[in-house]
Amino acid sequence: MSLRRLLFLASLCRSLSALCPSQCACYLDNKGRNVVACTEGGIVGPLAFNMSLDTEVLKITAPEDNMNQLTMSPVFHSYKNLEEIHITRSNIPQLGMHFFLTLGKLDVLDLSQNNITQPLDHNFRGLLRLKELYLDDNRINSLPSGTFRYLQELKVLSIQRNRITELMPRIFLEIGKLRVLKLSGNNLKELNPVVFEDVKELQSLECRSCGLTKIDKQVYELLPYLNHLDLGDNELTSVSSDEFAPLANLRHLKLDGNRITAIKSSTFLNQQELKRLNLARNGVAKIPRNAFHNLHNLTELDLSHNKFENPENGLLEPVAGTLEVLALNGNHLSVHTLKTLLNNLEIKELHLADCGIVDLPHPVFPRTVEVLDLADNHISVLHVDVLPENLAELDLSGNKFRGLDKDVLDKLDRLTSFKLHRNPWFCDLCHIVPLLERVNRSVAVRSLQCAHPYNLKGRKLGVVRMSELTWCTVPSQGSGDANFYLLGEDGQLGLIAAGTSVSLLLLTVVGILGVLLYSRRHAAKYYTHEDKLAMDGDSIFDNHSPLFCDERELSFKFPLEGGERKLSVSTIDEIKKEHAITNGT
Repeated sequence: MSLRRLLFLASLCRSLSALCPSQCACYLDNKGRNVVACTEGGIVGPLAFNMSLDTEVLKITAPEDNMNQLTMSPVFHSYKNLEEIHITRSNIPQLGMHFFLTLGKLDVLDLSQNNITQPLDHNFRGLLRLKELYLDDNRINSLPSGTFRYLQELKVLSIQRNRITELMPRIFLEIGKLRVLKLSGNNLKELNPVVFEDVKELQSLECRSCGLTKIDKQVYELLPYLNHLDLGDNELTSVSSDEFAPLANLRHLKLDGNRITAIKSSTFLNQQELKRLNLARNGVAKIPRNAFHNLHNLTELDLSHNKFENPENGLLEPVAGTLEVLALNGNHLSVHTLKTLLNNLEIKELHLADCGIVDLPHPVFPRTVEVLDLADNHISVLHVDVLPENLAELDLSGNKFRGLDKDVLDKLDRLTSFKLHRNPWFCDLCHIVPLLERVNRSVAVRSLQCAHPYNLKGRKLGVVRMSELTWCTVPSQGSGDANFYLLGEDGQLGLIAAGTSVSLLLLTVVGILGVLLYSRRHAAKYYTHEDKLAMDGDSIFDNHSPLFCDERELSFKFPLEGGERKLSVSTIDEIKKEHAITNGT
């Protein structure tokens, strides 16, 4: 850069700083325009700045905790070079009459996030070149007919998240060049076809969260050039077979967040230009095989969070050559069903979060997949051959992994990015070593937290040392794992161990009780017969237990006749003979 050029820029910067308000910053944007930006907030009172007359872009905003409190005044009459004005988060209550009258070069006017309640046509008089007007997040409750009639070059009108309940006829009078209309967040309930008679060249219509229960087909007939239609988060319950027939140029269609339960075979028959279709968060349970028959340009399809469990064979065959992004999040699909559905596809992105997937025993995904989302499933084991050849991004967060094998981690090392958080990592020598070896080369691994054992729970792998690892960990109930005794949580090993421990404890208690009961019964019997035994002269040594039935054993008796006790020893034969005589044989 030449010295003359440097001196010119330096003098320009000095001149800008000399006329830059104290609460603002002044600079050149990437188009070389003079910008005054006041972003610190706390400005109170009428809008009045001493800034350069060459200012082309003015930005006034504030942080949430220091909002501005501005009132508008006709201070812009001298700043005829302004091309953009952005005054947001400033609590402006209303716009003054002919406030922008001299701003013939203004292209963009952004008055979002204020307290404007009723804009009128004379507020915009003089804005002959204005192309974009943003009035989002104000308190506008109605717009009279012809409100924007002085904005004949207007291309974009955004009045989202206000309090408008009805669009008056001829509200868009004289703005026939309008291409983008954003009405989202207003409780309109319905769209009156008459409203759109003045904007027939509209290309983009957004009415998300407008409380719509149905759409009059005449609206579509009046807007044949629509290529972007967003009707998400409404109360639509169905779409007719020829609902979108007039919209042959439609490229993006969003119907997510409604209550649509069925898609008819001819619903999208005339949408051959459609590229993106969003049917997420409905109650769709079945889609006929030929529903996408004519969608030869479809590249993105979102069927997330429906009741989509048993799709018909060949459902996606018509779009197999063009589909690049497929989202099936929140649909419980078996691995077999998933493999059939994905057959012959060459998609680049596949989203299968929260699909109830437990196991992936064999390759299921197309080899062309570059982005794979398997978050929030129940996968605990992953085989490296399941991962697609072209994979670049992988999300395994929120699953049941205790560890990962080295060959899987070698594959992850070659990816652009991967996510592994929210898994129950076992920080022991059996599970975590391959991951621990990678903490110094991966932030994603370094930030993972141990779930077991108890002494390492909550520790990040980045601060765990190899010397702290113990052998294989079996989590216990005392470690805080409330699901220890449930199959599928910590495995059958914990359940078997717990059952064995309980059984042994019960057997021990029963044995002790048995011994105690027997001892007490024996003692009671002995004391009950003690006197009788003494009178009969039976010895306490007279034992008739089978233990004394061997032929070589002796019987000892202590007779009590007379005063002298004599010891009598008898042989086994004599005892038998005496026993026979006693019995009379």
